[in-house]
Amino acid sequence: MSIKDEALGILKTKASQIYKRDKDTLGEATSFKDDLEATSVDFVQLSAALEDEFEIEIPFMEFRQKETFGEAAAWVAGMLGE
Repeated sequence: MSIKDEALGILKTKASQIYKRDKDTLGEATSFKDDLEATSVDFVQLSAALEDEFEIEIPFMEFRQKETFGEAAAWVAGMLGE
C-alpha cells in the first residue's frame, strides 16, 4: 500500500468518526469544505491522526489549504518522500 493510500485511509477513518458517516462514502474527491463543512477543530483532529500515524509534524495552515482528501493524502505522501 502506498503512503498516499494509507493517508487517505486514515482521513476516511477519522472523518467517519468525526462526522458520523460510513467511511465507504468518503474518498479522494471528498471536499473538506463542500462535503463536510470542516471547521478548524476538525482540521486539527484530522491532521493529528496523520501526525500520530506517520510520526511527522504537519503544518496546520498548509494542511488546511487542501481542498480534498486526495489532495491532502498526496501532500502527506510528498512530505514523506513518496
